[in-house]
Amino acid sequence: MANHVKDMTIRDTDGSTVPAAALANVLRAVEGCAPVQAVCSEVGLDVALPREPDARVPYRQLADLYEAAARWTGDPWFGLHVGASVDTRSFGLLGYLALTTATLEQVFEVLARYLSLWTTSAGFQIDRSRTTIEVAWTYFDFTAPPRRHDCEMSMMAAANAGGQLRAGRWRPREVHFRHGPPDDTSEHVRLLRAPVRFGMPRNLIVCDAASGAAPVASADPVLHELLRDLAEQRLAGRATQPSILDATVAEIVKLLPTGDAQLSRVARSLGLGARTLERRLIAGGATFRSLLTAVRRDRAMHALAHSDLPISEIATRLGYGSPTELHRAFRSWVGVGPAAYRRAHRTRS
Repeated sequence: MANHVKDMTIRDTDGSTVPAAALANVLRAVEGCAPVQAVCSEVGLDVALPREPDARVPYRQLADLYEAAARWTGDPWFGLHVGASVDTRSFGLLGYLALTTATLEQVFEVLARYLSLWTTSAGFQIDRSRTTIEVAWTYFDFTAPPRRHDCEMSMMAAANAGGQLRAGRWRPREVHFRHGPPDDTSEHVRLLRAPVRFGMPRNLIVCDAASGAAPVASADPVLHELLRDLAEQRLAGRATQPSILDATVAEIVKLLPTGDAQLSRVARSLGLGARTLERRLIAGGATFRSLLTAVRRDRAMHALAHSDLPISEIATRLGYGSPTELHRAFRSWVGVGPAAYRRAHRTRS
């Protein structure tokens, strides 16, 4: 089994796509401020794609479009402004599910469960305590370039998915972003209606637990149940259902940046007990520890070879408490430390 795990390759998420309709939100914001064709050409996109109902584009290309649009329009808060003005219905089934829920907490639950119908490159996770609800936005491919404007659009759109923020019916306790602050953060505070902190470990919307009961004005219980049935059918009808190994790897990838990629937490996310999950993994030829190690090893090697992320940041994103822990683990995997591995790779390339 050890050899099997050592040779295991964890699939990356670079191939993830989003509906081409997602481009329309960006292009509408560009119109009148910059040449739409030029902005699309910079990132290799066909300006006509949003009009093709079944077309999809790589998620990275959409993120690149946000960054290019911000430069062309000269709007330092471009992603934030798109998220504040976007019509939730533009997200198709996902958007209508959010709009027809009864409460704010249910909006976040919908986003967490069904976002994969829109894209699998990122996801929402919900953590609850007695006093707070924390909604985290996580990119699963951490070797990709920073996605500040896409991230701010996603967080802003999620905060207002049920219309409550825009209507003044609730406000977050605070909002966290992983990326550093822009020169002026006043627009973030104005639109998000909360203290905003940058350079934080996670992208988070932090709410008071009581605010989860904030009503959604467009709630429609009957329509929501019909839409939820449709969403469940689409989830169940995917061409390939993930095996228990694939599902476990996907959850590990989600949770690594939080430092909470533990067997009990992953099992809970999959609706299983910890012992049940471990038994099913063993039946599939692995263990939870072996999968966790494989994910960390493959992603560490990829990040060192293909990104300029500091080793301390790689350690954090892989859920290690310190760079020393990553160094010790990495040396046990490949026989050299992270810095030596990076130098050797760059010498060969």
